Amino acid sequence: MTASPSPPPFRHWEGIGVRLSRLGLLGLVVWLLRLGSGHPVEPLEAARVHDFFPEASALDVPDAQTGVQAVRDAAGQVIGMVAQTIPEAAGVIGYAGPTNTLIAMDAKGAVIGLRVLHSDDTPDHVAEVISQRKFFAQFKEMHLGDAKDRRVDGVSGATLTSSAIAEGVLHKLGSKGPSLRFPEEITLAEVRDLDAHAASLRRSTVQADQWEVLDESGKLIGIAVRTAPTSDSVVGYKGPTDTLMLLDAEGRKVRGIRLRKSYDTKRYVGYVTDDSYFLKLFNEMPVDKLAALDFKEAKIEGVSGATETSWAMAEGLKRKAQAMVEGGEKTATGFSGVRWRWQDTGHVVVLISALCMAFTRLRGIAWARHVHHALLVGYVGLFAGEMLSQALLAGWAKHGTPWRSAPGLVLLGMVALLGPVVTRRQLYCHHVCPHGALQQLLARRSPWQWRVPAGVSRWLERLPMALLAAVLFIVALELSFDLNALEPFDAYVWRVAGLSTIIIAVIGLVAALFVPLAYCKYGCPTGAVFKLLRYTGDSDRLGKKDFVALLVIACVATLRWRHGLA
Repeated sequence: MTASPSPPPFRHWEGIGVRLSRLGLLGLVVWLLRLGSGHPVEPLEAARVHDFFPEASALDVPDAQTGVQAVRDAAGQVIGMVAQTIPEAAGVIGYAGPTNTLIAMDAKGAVIGLRVLHSDDTPDHVAEVISQRKFFAQFKEMHLGDAKDRRVDGVSGATLTSSAIAEGVLHKLGSKGPSLRFPEEITLAEVRDLDAHAASLRRSTVQADQWEVLDESGKLIGIAVRTAPTSDSVVGYKGPTDTLMLLDAEGRKVRGIRLRKSYDTKRYVGYVTDDSYFLKLFNEMPVDKLAALDFKEAKIEGVSGATETSWAMAEGLKRKAQAMVEGGEKTATGFSGVRWRWQDTGHVVVLISALCMAFTRLRGIAWARHVHHALLVGYVGLFAGEMLSQALLAGWAKHGTPWRSAPGLVLLGMVALLGPVVTRRQLYCHHVCPHGALQQLLARRSPWQWRVPAGVSRWLERLPMALLAAVLFIVALELSFDLNALEPFDAYVWRVAGLSTIIIAVIGLVAALFVPLAYCKYGCPTGAVFKLLRYTGDSDRLGKKDFVALLVIACVATLRWRHGLA
């Protein structure tokens, strides 16, 4: 008996090269779509806010720290404020992308209304959110500076999209608004009153409300901050006071203070500015100590003749120190911001079930297959309504994944993309997709079965790849087209489904009665992605489909470059 020949020693490495090459094509597409895909703040004119402020005549320049703009009437009086959630919300991905929302507030910072300015999420989900007035009404009781921990109910059928909009709005409202009473930024001249070596100021890249103080050699010698707008609500005898604080280079200790501007009585303000003893009381004091300072225990007394004014100034310093300390403690890093939902638990259960069906003998048991298919149709499709699609994958490629807000869905996407490369199986198409499962349940239910002629079948099998190429061109050239209209998956979420989606779903299911898995074979561009990535074994080589894919990507890259999109 002769032994079978062993495979060539290079075959293993050749297979790894094929897999890495196909993953490289996917990475190239993601890189190409990310180029030039920023989220600039839209310039606003008074006409765009007339529905909230009919008397609006002009908008101030956005505040450098918060982006909030004051709205003024013809007489120059502030009648309200507006803010956009971008760029802070650029990383808050809904179902497929971020949303820029306009927040309209009255002159005191109370929310009077919201409007979606632009969204990179799927149009059907965004339209469903916009149609729900109750969702937007929840924000009308909120106020700029106090909404970080508020709870907002999402929109059924568009949970991820509405949650992303809410998170963006709450993040913007949770920050302090600009000081409408003290709009003037810190100047070099006033910093020099506290440190004669100050040669220039540079806005801090760590904290937007801080200025780095540099000497002539460019060395960092201090940090300059002001108490407004934190101290705007602290009223002395007649009004609030804005104070300059000069800290050391590490921002941990107070080096000196200087009164910038006050709405208090001029005589009382003069008493404070002339009292050098009071102005030096806080020198060399650590910021964390100032934040917890008890004025009585520290025996810090007000200025004689201007007690209320000096107290307001000291209280403003303390509140600013508290804001600086709390801001450092509440910075979210790593996985601290991950939110686990019941849908994510469901996705993990579905993945476990799918792996059992793919790699155990259960796949050969009819009743087990039927139960698994019913789970996919009932839970993944009709109940959770979170399926992979071209709109979803394209949005993730361009804007990033919602791994903090939907970790289970992102895990599902990772398994779907890597499964064909690592396991040689299209796990998502065969064992997770609810539309594929429903087609399998309908397969051969009709007594009339049609065998597609081989020549026709070969041409039809090219349609998914052609649709995939079309999707790439649409997304790369930023054409206005709803990708959900190309696939049937939104039909399972009936509240957001468009007519085209429903028609494709119905046609695909009817066809499955006569041709098993007709849509999967002849119409699914999402399945084409997994098929393109799939490694079929030692006989697999880079072939025609790989080179065609590379050619399409090259054409798209050229068009993006010529249109200035890359």
